[in-house]
Amino acid sequence: MEVVSLQEQAYDAIRKMIIYGELAPGRKISEKELEERLHIGRTPIRESLLQLRKQKLIYAIPQSGTYVSKIDLQSADNARFVREQLERKIFIETTAKIDKKGKKILEAILEEQGNAALRQDREAFFHFDNVFHQTCFEICGRLEIWHWLDSNNTHLDRFRWLRLTVSDLKWEGIMDQHYAMLLAIQERNTDEIDFLLTLHLHMMLEEKQAVIEAYPDYFTENSLAY
Repeated sequence: MEVVSLQEQAYDAIRKMIIYGELAPGRKISEKELEERLHIGRTPIRESLLQLRKQKLIYAIPQSGTYVSKIDLQSADNARFVREQLERKIFIETTAKIDKKGKKILEAILEEQGNAALRQDREAFFHFDNVFHQTCFEICGRLEIWHWLDSNNTHLDRFRWLRLTVSDLKWEGIMDQHYAMLLAIQERNTDEIDFLLTLHLHMMLEEKQAVIEAYPDYFTENSLAY
């Protein structure tokens, strides 16, 4: 059984707080508050903040403090582009490798995501969205690649989370695409899954203006011109 260090626990927790907007762009970070909330000591918290700073998710101002960075849409789109190139191949491979057990797992995941949508449970919906994609990597025996992508996906995930809070952007569109992708996988239709995956990962490009308009202060200046 893998033992997760306190530093890793702190890093994962703080990164999640940034993705889910609990630590919103521009917010000042309090080490003491994080210690009390996470029940983790000062040293692991500081080590995690150093790691997040290297990833440009937070920044420090001398004699002022440490703050959450704004979302960089160019970085988000770079992550989206890499995911598109890799996931098209992964999902095509999934159509070849999936078995009855894999189909049932994917169906169960989408059922959970659909239930989350009915409850308007944003966190569960977001979670099962990720699990659907991750499971396809797992079916192909390429889970390690998913973890590589996930570690560099933070700005994209922050955008995706905000997208779920914009009332004009309905969750049903995501669900409809997921169900269509599952059907293409079940029918082993490689051309269709290639098309649907591309369409799915282009949603960011189509919806980014609506998200920017809803949260104009959450994005870097270069994002607004991107």
